[in-house]
Amino acid sequence: MKMQHIVFVHSAGVQSVTSGSNPLIRKTKEDIPDYTWHASDYPRDVGQIYDNWVKVLIQSLDEVPIDEPVILIGHSFGGTVITKYLTENTVQHNIEKVIMIGSPFFGCDEKFSDPQNIITDELKVAAPIYHIQSEDDDRVNINHQKCWQEKFPEIQLITEQSGKHEFHDGIQALNQLLN
Repeated sequence: MKMQHIVFVHSAGVQSVTSGSNPLIRKTKEDIPDYTWHASDYPRDVGQIYDNWVKVLIQSLDEVPIDEPVILIGHSFGGTVITKYLTENTVQHNIEKVIMIGSPFFGCDEKFSDPQNIITDELKVAAPIYHIQSEDDDRVNINHQKCWQEKFPEIQLITEQSGKHEFHDGIQALNQLLN
């Protein structure tokens, strides 16, 4: 039987036991224990710079056998990194789906406008793509969902009523996508 893999790219915020993507990862692993997780440490100390983060994403993907299914999940900037990578590269892996959580679409507003992080190409993977965001997100404006949809009309948007940006209590919709 083939293993089920998740490559998770965390947010650019401080990653501690109680902050960043860690509470969400911990809760999701508790709720959905049947996956092998590849959740590396990304270079948040150098800021939100795609070229630095993508190297770690590639290393994480290299841990997954090409013929085994993998789900890519990115929280905040992590989702932007995954999606930008999938627009600029042909990927050999068996990607089942791409799930972004509260990910900024660079170019959508002034806060997220760094040109080196802007996605300019189309997706080069046929996997379904999702964007989950909370209406009360306190870091990435909910309007980013519209920007994602304008660029990728096939994206499936999931809007949660609460959870802020970090979703410390998990995301039921994420669990459903993983079941």
